[in-house]
Amino acid sequence: MATEEAVDDVVPARKWTAPLRWRAGGRAVAMSVGYVGLYLALDRLSFIGALHGIGITPWNPTAGLAMALLIIKGPGYASLVLAAELLSGATLPIVSLSAVPIFSGSLVVTAGYTGAAVILRHAGFQASFRRSSDVVRLLIVTIVGSGLVASGFVASYAAAGVVSWSDFADAGLHFWIGDAIGIVVFLPSLLLLYERIKQKAQPVRGTASFQLGEAALQGASVFVALAAVFSGMGGNNPLGLFYLLFPPLIWIATRHGLPAASWAVLAIQLGLIAELEIHGHTEITLRAFQLFMLALAATGLMLGAVVSERRRLSLALVDSEGLRRAILNTVPDGVLTVDERGEIHSINPAVETLFSRPSHRLIGHDVAELIEDAPDLLSRLKLAVHSPTEARCWELDARRADGTTFPIELSAGRFDLLGAERYAVVMRDITFRREAEARDRQHQAELAHVSRVSLAGEMAAGLAHELSQPLTAIIAYARGCRRLLAGPVPEPALLHEGIDEVVQQAERAGDVLGRLREFVRGGEFRRALTEIKPVIDAAVGLVRSEAIQQEVEIEATIDPGLPVVLADPVQIEQVLLNLLRNAMDAMEAANSKRRAIIVEARRNSKHSIDISVADAGPGVTAEVTDTIFEPFVTTKSFGMGMGLSISRAIIESHGGNLRMVRGARSGATFVFDLPTAEAEASSDAG
Repeated sequence: MATEEAVDDVVPARKWTAPLRWRAGGRAVAMSVGYVGLYLALDRLSFIGALHGIGITPWNPTAGLAMALLIIKGPGYASLVLAAELLSGATLPIVSLSAVPIFSGSLVVTAGYTGAAVILRHAGFQASFRRSSDVVRLLIVTIVGSGLVASGFVASYAAAGVVSWSDFADAGLHFWIGDAIGIVVFLPSLLLLYERIKQKAQPVRGTASFQLGEAALQGASVFVALAAVFSGMGGNNPLGLFYLLFPPLIWIATRHGLPAASWAVLAIQLGLIAELEIHGHTEITLRAFQLFMLALAATGLMLGAVVSERRRLSLALVDSEGLRRAILNTVPDGVLTVDERGEIHSINPAVETLFSRPSHRLIGHDVAELIEDAPDLLSRLKLAVHSPTEARCWELDARRADGTTFPIELSAGRFDLLGAERYAVVMRDITFRREAEARDRQHQAELAHVSRVSLAGEMAAGLAHELSQPLTAIIAYARGCRRLLAGPVPEPALLHEGIDEVVQQAERAGDVLGRLREFVRGGEFRRALTEIKPVIDAAVGLVRSEAIQQEVEIEATIDPGLPVVLADPVQIEQVLLNLLRNAMDAMEAANSKRRAIIVEARRNSKHSIDISVADAGPGVTAEVTDTIFEPFVTTKSFGMGMGLSISRAIIESHGGNLRMVRGARSGATFVFDLPTAEAEASSDAG
């Protein structure tokens, strides 16, 4: 059943594809028949002044038709060109010819113009003539190609005895003029017509009466020029008035570009041929007219191509300028251009809004007037745009017309205008960004404060134990002093020693409470020059009693001579406490036999130091390795999953990075780095 259904599915597909193939094949046959019919008709109509009774005439539009087919459809249609040329060679000549010269001549024509079409296609020639260089390519390839084809064609007929070798040069020149004129006059019109049909272009609508009137005047001028040229043929110089054909063609080309110029050239050619046939002509006169016609056609096409190209570029420039203005008028960032002296040349509306100044109070002024305390702004611009390693974006303070300042982000680029160096400067108001960053820092500080309070609550038992020791000692020493005072003989030395112990233990309890109070304090992010050793000692001291209760050994190894860092010591202490308590909780949960934590601080490079916390616990499972620093991810049954996330945010706010590394030791190792104060200072200076 499945096979039958598959066959049923295939059969309808064949029923649908068969008509499509038939239609495509029918179109190809119709095009081939139409091409051959048009080729033979044009060949017959242009068979005037034939030299030696064969297809050597001064006007051969079939060469243009063949080139059009090969350019549009490609060299694969060379066989169709050969078939049409063979039929023409067999039916057109008025003398009896054998098959050999017909075949060889047709082969030369087909091979020559196929090669010319291939060269044009590979040389970047566009059938739409979008560039004036396309006309230049066409003229060069046509003149050279038709000359080679003419030589080969005449040679093949001379070898067959149809044309004598003494007439080779004359026949070749005759053939070359006819084919060159046929291509230059007929091919552009065909290609432009094809492009117009392919693009389904609509005629440009304007004032219809004006267009019709202008077209009528231009057509009349061509007719009058042709009439004047042939009215002067009776004199000694039949070509004396040929120059009258140039003004109407130039008028048409300059007004309407290449499409109109190509049709005007074709109309003039047809008019010349018709007039020559009506009034009669000699072979020399016809050849001279065609040579002048070749120059006229090349001039008209070249001028029309230049006009069309300039018009297209002008429209593109207008569109580009409109798009540029629309973008500049729409973007909220201020964009201005300045010269090498810092003088402002142009601005967009956003600049006026940013600085609360109209354009006439900005253009022509120094750009440094807009920036607060930046007299070297121009030199910084020049250095930035000429040095690939220099930053091209800065945060500065700008000044409005009323004297108030606001933060901006400034970036610059260089461009040349008429040989002069200019700079494009983009200014963005970052007031809201600065406020958002401040709110984010405040939010981070609040989260860190909550985290510290939570940590203090978790450490309450250990802190209570640490406080109980000095309090117990104070009570014991105080009672001893009271007994000494109640005795029969006071002992001042023992009383003095007991009171000293009371004071010492009270100070110890005060230190514990002071460290706790400082740790859980709120407030803003406050950085200061900080030595890392006291911070590590303070963090270890806060968890020391809890570590003793859990039988955890904490070893701190700190390299001597570590540079100071620019940091908030309380926040760094919070990160260390998070890492230390995580390590102790992991070893407690796993009931590890060996419980040890190693805290190390060492210089990583010239500009940073590394602090690591390594434990002897079970380590971090692979399931949470990639997400361990994300919020609400935890390995504890009672944890909230915020400690490491907050710790990473704290370290990143200090310009460092908190990460987990895998080493030779068992357990987990967390490392964070802090830039040294020297690195921070050099970064701020840059």
